[in-house]
Amino acid sequence: MIISLISQKGGVGKSALARLLAVEVARAGWVVKIADLDPAQGTSTKWKARRDQSGLHPEIAVEKYRTVDRAIKEAGRFDLMILDGPAHAEQGGRTMARHSDLVLMPTGYSLDDMEPQVEAAYELEEAGIATDRMFFCFCRAKGSEAEDRAARAYLTKARVNVLDPVFPELASIRQGHAEGRAASEVPFPKVQERAVAVAQAIMNHLPGMKEAA
Repeated sequence: MIISLISQKGGVGKSALARLLAVEVARAGWVVKIADLDPAQGTSTKWKARRDQSGLHPEIAVEKYRTVDRAIKEAGRFDLMILDGPAHAEQGGRTMARHSDLVLMPTGYSLDDMEPQVEAAYELEEAGIATDRMFFCFCRAKGSEAEDRAARAYLTKARVNVLDPVFPELASIRQGHAEGRAASEVPFPKVQERAVAVAQAIMNHLPGMKEAA
């Protein structure tokens, strides 16, 4: 099974979402791997090194891949391969989406974040990707309830699917990432609950996925 994380710009929390999902899927008993498709930046790969240094469990496999095709070819060795795509994915994004069971489009609340993602979703739809496999997720979100409602109204008008839980932007999560943790592993129960809710909402759309712990 393959999940793609596609973004037309950096800084929207794509890799943070990949780490969260990998940890929670591994906790549910699946063998999972993150394919880091941005070898120049290597965000997920560097996080993996910090995680190993901290001795955290579950262990998460992460590897840099220079091509989407190579990552896809190796996906059969795992219960779930998470394709952590580069910013400005374009052609690579279409290839990722075409081979994926689920496509996640992380975005912030701002119009600057949402507009390019909506355009990317339309391009994927035109390329034949089923809309019921594409979901927007608010990531690194820090704003009022009114801002959340306005952003959801915009995406609803754009006719795209949006997950209910929000991946928050919090200092505790940033510190956790610096220590090799996922957002669900920070030492604050309320933050953990919010992070797990995001992962569970995604996992609910995976055929045969067990519930997260």
